[in-house]
Formats: sequence, C-alpha cells, structure tokens
Amino acid sequence: MPFLPFQRCSWLVCGLMAGMWSACSSGGGQTTTLPLPTGHYEGPISYQGAELRVALDLREESPGKLSADLHFPEIAGLSFAAANVRYKEPQLMFEQPGQPSAIAVNAIREGDFLRGVFTLDSVKTEFVWVRRGQAAARVYQEKAFAFQLQGQSQRLTLLVPTDTSSRHPVVALLADAASAGSAATRADLLARQGFLAVVVPLTAPVSETDSAALYRAVAVVQALRKEPSADSTQIGLWLRGSSAAALVGAAGLAQPKAAFVVLENVPAASTVQARPFLQVSRQLPVLALYAAADTSLNVRESSRRLRTALGGRRGSMVRTFPQANADFIVPGRLSADGKWTWPQPAPNFVEGLTTWLRQRGQR
Repeated sequence: MPFLPFQRCSWLVCGLMAGMWSACSSGGGQTTTLPLPTGHYEGPISYQGAELRVALDLREESPGKLSADLHFPEIAGLSFAAANVRYKEPQLMFEQPGQPSAIAVNAIREGDFLRGVFTLDSVKTEFVWVRRGQAAARVYQEKAFAFQLQGQSQRLTLLVPTDTSSRHPVVALLADAASAGSAATRADLLARQGFLAVVVPLTAPVSETDSAALYRAVAVVQALRKEPSADSTQIGLWLRGSSAAALVGAAGLAQPKAAFVVLENVPAASTVQARPFLQVSRQLPVLALYAAADTSLNVRESSRRLRTALGGRRGSMVRTFPQANADFIVPGRLSADGKWTWPQPAPNFVEGLTTWLRQRGQR
C-alpha cells in the first residue's frame, strides 16, 4: 500500500536528518539536549479517503520518562493509555496494550510537529500532528496499594478517578498471562468512566487446584474494603477466558462477598464448564459478555448455556456482540464501494457495561 505523499520531505528522511543534527556539534563536539516533546497534539489520520481525528497527550511522568494517551474524539471508547512508550531524540514510539491487532505509532519530532506512521493491523498511513498547548491531565491517578497475603506485604496499583466523588465503585481485574493485556485495557476504560480499577496479576497458567491464586484474589477484595477512595459495598471482580472458572469462586469466599462479577468470553459450553458460574450466580449478580467473532471458544453454546442458567436471576445478564472480535472491537473494513470504516467498539459495549455496573449501586 503506498503511503500518502507529503508536501515536505518524508518523515523518515527528516527524522534521519534530525537525528544526525542532534548528534553533531555546532561547535567542537558539543551536543544539545532538547526537552521531552510533552504537550497536547492534534491532527488527522486518513486511509482510503476516510479521515479520523486524533489527539495525543504526552506527559513527563518521571524524569526522562514519557507517558502517552491516544484519543479518538469521534469514536467513544477507543481511547487508551499507551504501552511501551519510548523516546530517543527525535523518535517517539508506543503501542496499544493487549490487543491482537494493536495500534502502533512511530513518529519523528520536528519542532512542534510529530510526523510519522500510524499502524493498525495491516493498515499503515502517514500523519502529521501539531502541538496545541499543554497535555490534558488524565481523568484518573495511579496510587500504590498494599495488602497482606500469608504475612507478606504485596503491592498493586490502583487507578483512582479524579472526579468529585470521594468514594468509587471498584472493579478488581483478575489477570493471568493470557488476559493481562485485556485487563490493562479494561482497567483504563473503567477508570475513565468513574470506577476505581485495579489489575491483580496472577500466576499462569491458573488451574482449578490453584488455591494460591484464589486466595490472593480474596485477600485483594478484603483489603480494598479499607481503601478510603473505595465504596466498600460495591467491590466486584472481572474475569476473562479459560482461567475464570478457577477464580470466580473468590467472589463468594470474600467476607462479605463481592457485589458482582463481570465475565468476558468464558468457556461454558458444557455442564461442567458452566457449573462454577452457575454457583456464584446464586449468591450475586453476574454479567457475562461474549464477542461473537472470538474463535477461541464456542461462543454460541457458551452464551446459550449461561443465558439459560443466569437469565432468570435478578440482576444477572448475558450479552453477545455481533461481529466483535475477542477484544469487543468491530474491525475496520472496506465497504462494497471501497469506502473504509475505522474500527469501532462493539455497539453498546461500553455503555452497556458501565450502565450495568452503576445499577449495582442503586439496588
């Protein structure tokens, strides 16, 4: 696929020239150290005639280290906190965390401009974004969180919304190696929507006999009740994939028990697979979400079996999202007339999830 032409030199050539300039001395071998390219950047990306506005906030979170948030003002729910942010003058690189078809940005700084390549799966397109002032503050802050497990202190990171509420409903995202990226993405999404979120890493793989992972989850729920910014009556669990069956019991083991459970793409195609979820649904509300295009499990049979088991229980719900991939994104595609549609969160996924969670606090 040919790149879009620029009026000025290509970003790569300019980048190489800038790198050579920064490495050279204008007076006897001295180098000039430029400040990090912090700020709020705006500009479009374009592919097959379809333009999409982008906003990028770059902050210096610690000396010499950047953090990045990428926003798509026209597509609610697609914003994310970037992973693996690297900057070596004049090159900036970062990715979207945890997605099979992750977004990646590779750019060169040119004064108040970022010029580079935006990649999404097989789509590559060049861009120019311009700095428009200071970076906007994140709508949540990271806070260290300590809890005790078998007499030893453990540490996690809370994402605490910076809104006017003094206490927030809490979602603890239990993540093994397979679901870690999705958990980070979902935690960022929930924190932006006003929920206190914490990712709880677990040993991988998690098995039905892994009591250590189960009691780690219980210990986190218990400790969160003492967190000043947490609504102690609204603490729930998020689980995803094949490890969920071994961990969902933590919701009932906590004392008092968790307020709710959110499940994503959990295998439940047989009576044996569905049993752990049925048992926990007798104690508290369960929201089970399925992406129809996820090929890692039998979505049709799993959703049917859980819908039959949970459908009549107060507050519980099973939802399937047509055309959505495993990350609940409807992929970008070309129409019959050759018009490109950018990827979108599955219709009503974000709204449905956050509305259901808020309703737990109204009961």
